[in-house]
Amino acid sequence: MMVRRVLLFARWVLPCAVLILKTPVATAQVRPASPPAAYAPAALRAALAFGPVSGPMYKGQAARSVPLAFGLSALVPGAGQVYNREWVKAAAAVAIELGVLWGWSSWREKGAEGRDAYQAMAHMHWSPVRYSLWLNDYTVYLNTLPGGPPVDAEPIAIDPALFSLDFSQPGGWSTVQQLAVRRLILDIRALETRVYHPQTGARFSHQLPFFAEQQYYELIGKYFQFAPGWDDYYALTRDGRATWIDADGNFIDSIDPEATAADGTKAFASDRFFHYAARHGEANDYFRRASRVTILLFANHLLTAVEAAISAKLQNDRLRVRVGQHQAEPALVLQLSF
Repeated sequence: MMVRRVLLFARWVLPCAVLILKTPVATAQVRPASPPAAYAPAALRAALAFGPVSGPMYKGQAARSVPLAFGLSALVPGAGQVYNREWVKAAAAVAIELGVLWGWSSWREKGAEGRDAYQAMAHMHWSPVRYSLWLNDYTVYLNTLPGGPPVDAEPIAIDPALFSLDFSQPGGWSTVQQLAVRRLILDIRALETRVYHPQTGARFSHQLPFFAEQQYYELIGKYFQFAPGWDDYYALTRDGRATWIDADGNFIDSIDPEATAADGTKAFASDRFFHYAARHGEANDYFRRASRVTILLFANHLLTAVEAAISAKLQNDRLRVRVGQHQAEPALVLQLSF
């Protein structure tokens, strides 16, 4: 009889023990059906009435990985909140991300459109050839001023081919034409270091950058020394070329773009100069807004990642407390793995 009982024990109990030892972490918990009261001891009935709880799960809740929650939201805002099953927070994080991305894209696009527009305007209406013609006349003008320091410099020798060059279509220039424009600007820069403002006696503070550089577009609409390069700046025409010296050898008033009117404004700066400056400023404003928005993108990723990590930690803390409370009472647990 004793041998038979041992064999029955080994047949039913030992496999269950092996199953539990091989599965240290339960993937599901199943509450066993309660046996008839007539067959269940009082202690067993009390345990079954209390309910099963154990391990890393409690009523369908699993422990969260804090690093994983942080990393998911750092990569995609809202992903860590989805992992934590916090749907409202996830939706808010995604909405903020989409809104910021829309603002960045919109302002970036407007900035690019404005940049293309003011660059096309500069190509069409501002010419380094016209500006060099003014510099040559301006050098003569400075040398006629009584008491002014002489400007000992040769006039800029402008390649005749540049007078017919289409500055509105720089993409179609040949290599020879590109080099000719570059040489012209080098000559312009050399003369700019020698001339000065007659009202203050100060040397020119800026030199013309090379064609199509960022500073090229910046300076021609910012400093009045470059105003004569605009095609609506007042000048005379002789032999098809702009000049600031009349037929009698006298200089017209607009020879000095820094001349100040009675109201304190620049007397001869043209409308196109100011219009270009305004369009350039608007485009840069859009780019600055887009740049600031990238800070919000970074902040949204960081804040949602921190929130997801904190939330995961708090969920784990609450889970431990609830599991600890139940484990203080007797419980019967059946652990299965699939």
